[in-house]
Amino acid sequence: MNALWQDWRFSVLLCCIFWGFWGVFGRVAALRLGWPTAALIGWAVGVLAVGPLLLPHLRWPGLAGAGWAAAYGACGALGSVFFVRALQSGPASLVAPMAEGYLIITVLAAVFFLGEEFTLRRALGLLLMLGGAALLASEGKA
Repeated sequence: MNALWQDWRFSVLLCCIFWGFWGVFGRVAALRLGWPTAALIGWAVGVLAVGPLLLPHLRWPGLAGAGWAAAYGACGALGSVFFVRALQSGPASLVAPMAEGYLIITVLAAVFFLGEEFTLRRALGLLLMLGGAALLASEGKA
């Protein structure tokens, strides 16, 4: 089990499971509470639920990464707010897959800012993602 826990792919699987239900729960919460209340309660409970799990693993090597961590948190929180806002008026089965467009931004930013490799396979993957998003966005318009 320790080897599985150390494998980044297992973390991705767990991420997909939690984020999959996140979209459904977010839609129900937004419909019942309104998106601002749902977003605030969701983030507050998230911090309270995850904080105790992470405390034993914290390290503080200095302030060098604190700004990046703050930017990461702000972007995640703001993205979540707009995700829940979209869920209030759009179906979760469309909002969640279309919101995965953030992956395109992540891949391109990683290439330009982190120097990660941009391969033909990644380019084709991005084009397929854009095509899928376009198909989803056009649903109901034809």
